[in-house]
Amino acid sequence: MQSNFIYWLQKIYWRVTLLFKHDRKRYLSLYHHLGIMAKDTLYYDVALSHKSKSIHINGRRMNNERLEFLGDAVLSMVVADYLFKHYQHAHESMLTSSRAKIVNRQHLNKTALEMNIEKMMRKDTTLFSLQSNVYGNSLEALIGAIYMDRGYKTSYQYIYKHIIKSPEYLDSLIQKETNYKARLLEWCQKNKKAYRYEVVSEKLDAYFQSIFEVQILINDEPFGHGTGHSKKEAEQHAAEEAMKRIDSL
Repeated sequence: MQSNFIYWLQKIYWRVTLLFKHDRKRYLSLYHHLGIMAKDTLYYDVALSHKSKSIHINGRRMNNERLEFLGDAVLSMVVADYLFKHYQHAHESMLTSSRAKIVNRQHLNKTALEMNIEKMMRKDTTLFSLQSNVYGNSLEALIGAIYMDRGYKTSYQYIYKHIIKSPEYLDSLIQKETNYKARLLEWCQKNKKAYRYEVVSEKLDAYFQSIFEVQILINDEPFGHGTGHSKKEAEQHAAEEAMKRIDSL
């Protein structure tokens, strides 16, 4: 009861102080899209600025990479905090693997797209590299912005609402097998199939970062392709495509 009273008190205070803000539309937009009662919109402006569209602040070019670094650490801390309290009898290895599934790029990218973060981002469409993890990175940057602007408690609430969601959702996510390379290895061993990964190409994107294209061959037959900014990431995507093909047989 007391927490609800404090929440509404804070909301009333925020609405009153909003009357004196010169950029009220920006504050209202952030509240509408993110549900955040921002104290300083600057953090969010930076968090939503991809490096292809850096913004100038006090003579400095800024983008969301530093906030992404911070958000990654805050997200890991919040998830570890929640798992430690929620699964009180779990061993360290289970907690570690569970956290990895929650904060992995595939889950964060999916969550960011569900939140329509891509529609809020500043990006140069002529330079914007369609990296597989760019939206998940922006979500982490937003978490970093929330932490800097509103602190750990609000960050925790935001992460719980959008990423952890509920104990039931978390349980289903943790039980889901996402390591396609491990699944493929198990399937090939069980069915006595030979397989190997093969790098098809390596090129540089607009920011001179390597992009690998990998294919997986099962008994010398191409079974899946994948791309990524590391061989490991590309192999995981290739294995995912291969497993989807196998599951459909």
